Amino acid sequence: MIEERNVNVEGIPCLRLTCGGAPKGVVLFYHGWTSTKELQSVRGHLLAAYGYDVLIPDAVNHGERGPIDYETEGAYPEFWQTIFQNIREAPALIDYIRTCYKETPVAVMGHSMGGFTALGVMTHCSECKTAVAINGSGWWDESERRFRASLHIAKPDGYKTLMMQIAAMDPYDYTQRLAGRSVLALNGGADTVVDNAAETMYMEKVLKESKVDSKFITYDETGHFVTTNMMGDAIDWLNHQL
Repeated sequence: MIEERNVNVEGIPCLRLTCGGAPKGVVLFYHGWTSTKELQSVRGHLLAAYGYDVLIPDAVNHGERGPIDYETEGAYPEFWQTIFQNIREAPALIDYIRTCYKETPVAVMGHSMGGFTALGVMTHCSECKTAVAINGSGWWDESERRFRASLHIAKPDGYKTLMMQIAAMDPYDYTQRLAGRSVLALNGGADTVVDNAAETMYMEKVLKESKVDSKFITYDETGHFVTTNMMGDAIDWLNHQL
């Protein structure tokens, strides 16, 4: 029987879902920009139905941690700061997972901003065995340029510092850290929110890494959504990798 409950991990409010038996793996799942952990509950339940336990945190600036006005141009830098904070907080969440599951493999997964985060966590936290990024990007520098161009956003105050932060964490520059692990990228071919060209170039680089098991799937005529096919492919990947 699937159980869902709220937990707090060092000040980070999370949903924890347990599948009711010995899990095949634990999925650390990140939501997207403007979303919340509660809005990912259905996806968590689906993963639990296939034998996975799931931990879904609220990102800073979201849910219990205080939403902001996401529609203003001034919110753009906060998008990136939220991702950076997710990466900084990931070790505490993984430590929590390890206190509950000593040997169970850990996967990281997310949609949109959560897809950016998942690839960042995978890059900087060696404990994660595999990542599934849906409508995200592993080349943050390129995505930053494409976001500003498509949204007609001027360079924000502190832009130089922002770019230094991106450079320090950008998964594109650290693909060698993925050796012996795996990455699945799922992108809508008609996504007008996150330009999937940056993810395409990131995955082309990852695919050249002989020690990384990777796969990139695009879904023609699919926009910025998580479809049933995407979740099915993600679960198939987890079943194979974990």
